[in-house]
Amino acid sequence: MWRLSRYVLILILLALTTLFYSCGDAPPIGAAQPEEVAAISAVLKRWREGYENEDVNIYMSAFWPEGFRWISDMGTDQDKTDDYEFTDVRQERESAIRVFSRYQDIEIEISEPPEITLDEDRTSAEVRNHYRIQGFVADGESLQGGYTGWYAEGDNIFTFEYRTSKETQEKEWRITEWIDEAFTEEEIQRANNL
Repeated sequence: MWRLSRYVLILILLALTTLFYSCGDAPPIGAAQPEEVAAISAVLKRWREGYENEDVNIYMSAFWPEGFRWISDMGTDQDKTDDYEFTDVRQERESAIRVFSRYQDIEIEISEPPEITLDEDRTSAEVRNHYRIQGFVADGESLQGGYTGWYAEGDNIFTFEYRTSKETQEKEWRITEWIDEAFTEEEIQRANNL
């Protein structure tokens, strides 16, 4: 009896070990990320923290001023007539300042890790992530309809470029293009099972 139980226990352990080692293709825990992935992730962190902390200088340091482009489909991906676009980084700065002056307690959640696809030369990358953002008005104020805050969700598609900074003379990654594929209210409800 003991011999049979021992044999069954060994078979179970072998099956579990095989199952454990055959699951997924995740990198080993603690494996180093490629240098570019870590650098790009650090820029996204600075972008998020600058916006959440309402620090326009930190936020803007995530972008290359030359060749900057931001596009939002305003949650209507099939209707190009209401798309909004900035082609001058100063417009993004002014927009951030307006948001920071009107709202407080801004919170951004982005999917981690981002999906990063490097080009062949490793000087440009397409970076995709999902975002959720919310902000609140100051106490005693309200938005149209009596709301005290707002919420948005969607997907970001960033183009990062590896260039030499005019300020530091060092090569670094920054955002040159940002496409905001915002969700409609229905898509937000569906994504969050509401």
